[in-house]
Amino acid sequence: MKLHTMILAGALALAAGLGCGGGKKPDTTTTTTTTPNDSTANPQAADVPCSQEIALECGDGMKDGCLAQPPLTTVHGCVAADATSGPPCSQEIAQVCPDGQMDACLRTPAAAENHVCVVVLK
Repeated sequence: MKLHTMILAGALALAAGLGCGGGKKPDTTTTTTTTPNDSTANPQAADVPCSQEIALECGDGMKDGCLAQPPLTTVHGCVAADATSGPPCSQEIAQVCPDGQMDACLRTPAAAENHVCVVVLK
């Protein structure tokens, strides 16, 4: 009888550990690609420094500010293809940006060292 009880207890412990979610769950990673010029840029790209190479896909007429020469932003973010660097962020001006964009200096933390319009991340 003792052997039967020990086998039953072992089987229950094994079932609880493996069959009922007690085992280690696999790590998962999800990658999302969006079109930033429609103001729905990938929030995971927010605050990724230019020193980290990622493939940020920007919509038509847009480019990654890190890839401009010289770079327009300090973090990956979509800017107009013809965007240019404005005055330094230390000069508190009111940069006027198109709908769906904002002054990179007004982000927290700032997304650039100079005023430039970047796509708003949702």
